[in-house]
Amino acid sequence: MSPRLIDTHCHVDHLDGDPSLALAEARALGVGAFVLPTITPAMWPSAAALAAAHPDVHLGLGLHPCALDDLSDAEVDDALDDLPRLIALHGAVALGEIGLDHRAARDDERLARQRRVFERQLTIALEAGLPPIIHCVEAHGLMLEVWSRHPCGGNLPGVLHAFTGSAEMVARYCRAGLFISFAGPITWPGALKPAAACRAVPDDRLLIETDAPYQSPHPHRGSPNSPDRLPLIAAKVAEVRGASVDAIAALTTENARRLFGLG
Repeated sequence: MSPRLIDTHCHVDHLDGDPSLALAEARALGVGAFVLPTITPAMWPSAAALAAAHPDVHLGLGLHPCALDDLSDAEVDDALDDLPRLIALHGAVALGEIGLDHRAARDDERLARQRRVFERQLTIALEAGLPPIIHCVEAHGLMLEVWSRHPCGGNLPGVLHAFTGSAEMVARYCRAGLFISFAGPITWPGALKPAAACRAVPDDRLLIETDAPYQSPHPHRGSPNSPDRLPLIAAKVAEVRGASVDAIAALTTENARRLFGLG
């Protein structure tokens, strides 16, 4: 039997319709587990309930940088004060989705706020012993600076999800203890930069994801994504790296289990 795939980043709670049906369709195509990251505190309870209802759905709790404009400083502080308790209560396997998004920040003040919230969540991740799931858009230099200066750097693994950086950045991130995950954009026609980055990732740091319902792979680009499309991403990663699909499935599944502590 071919190795089961793990979707290491799938917003199951954002899918249209019944998420149970989407999960069942993905399982039928060989996806054996899912990591569900969260975006904002308002979504934490429903995501936790969804994960509790499906033993193969593993929860990540975090505050996304793009959600900050909708929250006051007091609301952010209250949520992060409560986050360690919720991590323990719901058995989260990751702290995320957290990070930096320069495209969304629009000005230095917003980016500085993103950084403060990101650094605080890294501290929570370190105290909980959980890997951070990191969102990084147009901020790779700053991301490396923050990670390398924070106690997490060198003491805790994490993952750059839906990686958008260069092949040169891959080596720097991996030396800093991070895994690299690829989503639908690697399958898009003409996606030379993601392909080069994918080839540069060491075997023991490679992950795959759908980021559903976002970033649909080719030929579904432009339509809502779903976790049953993870095999398309696995096939493209295998092609890019000159490996078999079974080899990529086995490799990425083992890496995901090791990073997130999955049984």
